[in-house]
Amino acid sequence: MANKSITASLILDRLGISVSGICAIHCLVVPVIISTLPLWSFANFLHNWLHPVFILILIPTVYFAARRSHFDRTITLMLMTGLAFIAIGWLFGHFWLGLLFETTLTLLGSGMLIAGHWFNYRHHRVCSNKKHHHHPITDKT
Repeated sequence: MANKSITASLILDRLGISVSGICAIHCLVVPVIISTLPLWSFANFLHNWLHPVFILILIPTVYFAARRSHFDRTITLMLMTGLAFIAIGWLFGHFWLGLLFETTLTLLGSGMLIAGHWFNYRHHRVCSNKKHHHHPITDKT
């Protein structure tokens, strides 16, 4: 039986799912940690910088995932909308509308990113177009 190797697009989709999941967990856990540790001033500083860092990590991940799906409309829309929700949630929620808005939009965006990367991952596994370069390579041993 031939073993399938993992292509770059599958790795990027797994990375996107992981980063989006970590982002969602961060949004659920950090407010609890901050509320239980009010004397730990570093937590607020860390929370302020994590969203921009996550967004900077997500931008190339979303771009390359959409590109490797050959810009499938459904997948690209889910990925771009999820990224936009996270960015809008951070910008408007953090600076103007409050933590509830920020957390809600970030969780929605993370869920959309996870779903988009999952659909992209599934697309790569079942795509029958041989011109697409995301097919696993089989070993002929």
